Amino acid sequence: MADTVQYLMEQMIPELEDLQSKGYFSRAEMKKIVQKRQDFEYLLKRRTALKDDYYRYIDFESKLEELRRARKQKLGIKGKKSLAEVAIVRRIHFIYERAGRKFRSDLSLWLSWIEACKKYKSTKQLSKVITKALHRHSTVSELWIEAARWEFNTNNDIASARSLMQQGIRMCKTDETIWVQYYQLEMLYALKLRVRRHILGLDDPVAEGVDEEIEDQSAAAVRAVLQGGVARIVYKNAIAAIPGRLTFRTHFLRLLRGFDYGFVEGLLEQIYDSIRQDFGKVEEAWDLLARRHVEFPSPKKGLSEEAEAEAAERQLEQLDGTAGPNQMQDDAETPDTEQIWHSKAHEQACSVYEEALAEMPTSRMYHLFSNYLGETLERLMGLGEAALQPAVAVAAQLFGVLQRAHNSRCSSPETYLSWADWAQKVKQPKMALKAARMGCERFPSNASMWRRQLELEVVQSHNIEVQAIMNTFEAALRATSPEQTCDMWLMAIEIMPADCLAFARLGELLAATCARVATKAPTGGFGQVAAVLVEKARAALGMDTARRLYGNLLAVPAPGCDLYRYAIKLEREALFREAGTDGAVPSADPTLKQAAKRIGDLYEAAVAMYGKTESDLWLDYALWLTQRGKGSGQVYWRATKELVDPDTFIMKYRDVMQQ
Repeated sequence: MADTVQYLMEQMIPELEDLQSKGYFSRAEMKKIVQKRQDFEYLLKRRTALKDDYYRYIDFESKLEELRRARKQKLGIKGKKSLAEVAIVRRIHFIYERAGRKFRSDLSLWLSWIEACKKYKSTKQLSKVITKALHRHSTVSELWIEAARWEFNTNNDIASARSLMQQGIRMCKTDETIWVQYYQLEMLYALKLRVRRHILGLDDPVAEGVDEEIEDQSAAAVRAVLQGGVARIVYKNAIAAIPGRLTFRTHFLRLLRGFDYGFVEGLLEQIYDSIRQDFGKVEEAWDLLARRHVEFPSPKKGLSEEAEAEAAERQLEQLDGTAGPNQMQDDAETPDTEQIWHSKAHEQACSVYEEALAEMPTSRMYHLFSNYLGETLERLMGLGEAALQPAVAVAAQLFGVLQRAHNSRCSSPETYLSWADWAQKVKQPKMALKAARMGCERFPSNASMWRRQLELEVVQSHNIEVQAIMNTFEAALRATSPEQTCDMWLMAIEIMPADCLAFARLGELLAATCARVATKAPTGGFGQVAAVLVEKARAALGMDTARRLYGNLLAVPAPGCDLYRYAIKLEREALFREAGTDGAVPSADPTLKQAAKRIGDLYEAAVAMYGKTESDLWLDYALWLTQRGKGSGQVYWRATKELVDPDTFIMKYRDVMQQ
């Protein structure tokens, strides 16, 4: 091992001398570089060399190259490239090559090497790396896409790029990403052809009205590519290979949003026709068909070929080398939400939705229709006074669709929640409450509906009508399962004044509800609800009331560990106020002794119920005994036997006791 390292170090001598002679690094710095490299080489020559060692070595060399470049610019070094300019980059590739031999199956390593080749513009090395990576990982679509992108962007070789894409598709036939990227490749090539013809001043046969019958085959092929003909074939083959995935076809639509040219209309027709034909009974497909009129309202058929070529040139400049292997264009992900209102496009979209409802009047279809109207209304409301009139019309249309869903019994809980939300947004509180009540009647077991109704009833009441809210709350408890009601409990506790009879009724209801729940969570859940209820009682009605309340709740199956924690906290605070200490108490005072015994009993009950999982309870109990001047050894021993995982407790216990 030492001989090999020594040999590698000797091979560095020419480059190190050149780096020093050019003034990039001083003699002292060179010694540190040599020592650092030697340390890394010994790490790499170990029998059990780690991948992280290679990465750290590469990171060191990368930072060294950045420093060299910064100093070159600062010193103004110019002239022909020498060994000093290329040696560090070569060493980075050498380290990657050794790592690749040792960790051949690690895909992330190959991808990292490819990124390094791009970073240092090592085009020849990139070709070799991609070839090796594909040989090892022939079923990884990322590598095929990267190889095709390199051929297309760097070498301007569409034939090789197509060949690589087609080979990748044969290896990864059901991979969605490679099909979409192949489609994008053909679209970009069509744009490149348009730009090239514009620069060369070539006329478009279509624009000039050349007779198709006398047009030779070469011109016909060029025209087909210019119109996206190859992309059409790619899409046709893609949906034949992956026929049953609607989301797959939406990827092509998202991609086409970034190509706003007249010839794209034909490609859109192909995609939407296939969706209508293959997914005619799927609600999401009808949603796509309807939204087409809004997302692609007016293709630029009126643009001249020169204008389209200029736009294509700008787009190619933006895309050149910026997209990652799995990315579509960023601007194609979501349409502009501030676009101008197109009333005709909206009418066409609504017409398709109505056609879909006539075909399949399902709750899902109504939900998608109302979602579209809600998004449209939100966009119009964001435009302010300028869009007031269409906003009012869309709001009326939205509420009409929601009412129709209710009348036809094709509603869902989301229907009424959306109805109530939009009624509130347009300042219709009575409609919002009515929608929530209808939702509770239609779906009485849905806790979200009852919670929404409670919120709206509180908002509607200028003076809180305690009995009406209590009636709604009790109806919700009867209709829903206890596990779903924790949020409603917290809301009811916050709403109810502590000095009313309804607040006392909450304690009784909570005890009855806890008796119906078999398993209580150690944290949160009904334990949190009970703790909040006791806290409000203590703050408003005093310690005696709070003590009676938590005593009643602990008498039934306990709501949860949070109640024990809060009860212990209350009693310790009370003891501190009376005795002036949270630890040792005067032995002659029976009142304080009783208070200390009460705390101890609470700890014992808590660890008996939750001692298997809650290590903090045992630790708190041990500290309490220590503060009182009593030994905590017995509690420590019990904790190590009871806890499922005692290691955390043991570590914390030792840390605390050593302080």
